[in-house]
Amino acid sequence: MIRKLILCSTMLCLLSACGSVESPEPEEQPLTAREALIQSLPPVEIQLKEITPESLPTEIEKHRGKVVFVDYWATWCPMCLDSFHHLSQWHQEYADKGLVILAINLDEDNESNRKSVIEYLTEQRAPFENFISTVKPDAVRDEKYGIEGSTLPFCQIYNREGELAVTLGNVNPDRLYGEVSIADALTKLFPETDSAENAGK
Repeated sequence: MIRKLILCSTMLCLLSACGSVESPEPEEQPLTAREALIQSLPPVEIQLKEITPESLPTEIEKHRGKVVFVDYWATWCPMCLDSFHHLSQWHQEYADKGLVILAINLDEDNESNRKSVIEYLTEQRAPFENFISTVKPDAVRDEKYGIEGSTLPFCQIYNREGELAVTLGNVNPDRLYGEVSIADALTKLFPETDSAENAGK
């Protein structure tokens, strides 16, 4: 009888202990490289300026003496969104050395799209100059901007003399838009960066 009482008491204690154990909280997922980069940036108030193919040369000329990276993107372009955070990465790496990024959105210009674009840029904490094209989206507009094949993403990189040095897109297999090809182009346009790094080694 005593054994039964002890056994019952032990079982009750075990059940009570099991019931009081709290469920472990789910572990937080580590940040992706993109999320970590964005969170490392300070929040910014986005100024979405208007631009046309005719006014773009003036914007580029404003930065004569610097390397100007013109990036064309749209919210409907998955590849643009996947790579957009790299613009911030290059801005962080090269802005002090003379890089200016002009990000030009090519969504149709209306109130709803402007709101969406500003929200996206705010989420991305885009620290560079941001524009929206006010020209009706069609092949003629894209040709005036110099966008090969009217395909995105597409970028143009101008050297310090204001000359078009590099174009990267999705048409010419030798000049495909991508993280590696852009990083390589920037390295060649900022050779003093490599010299400084090598001197410090």
